[in-house]
Amino acid sequence: MTITERNQKLYDLRVKMDKLNAELAWVKQEIWMVRDQYDRQNLDLFAEMFGDDRGQDSAFMDDNFGG
Repeated sequence: MTITERNQKLYDLRVKMDKLNAELAWVKQEIWMVRDQYDRQNLDLFAEMFGDDRGQDSAFMDDNFGG
C-alpha cells in the first residue's frame, strides 16, 4: 500500500463516518421528538395500561382483593 492509497482509504472512511454520524444525530432527534410528543399528551398512564379509570373498581381488584 502506498501513502496515496493509505490517505485515500482514510479519507473515504472519514467521509463514511461523517455520513453515519449525521444519520445517528437524525435518529436521536427523532427519538427525542417522539418522546416529547408523547409527554405533551398528558395521558393517564394507569388508564392507558389497564383500560379503565382510577376511580372505578376493576375486575382484577374485585377478584383478587374482594373489592
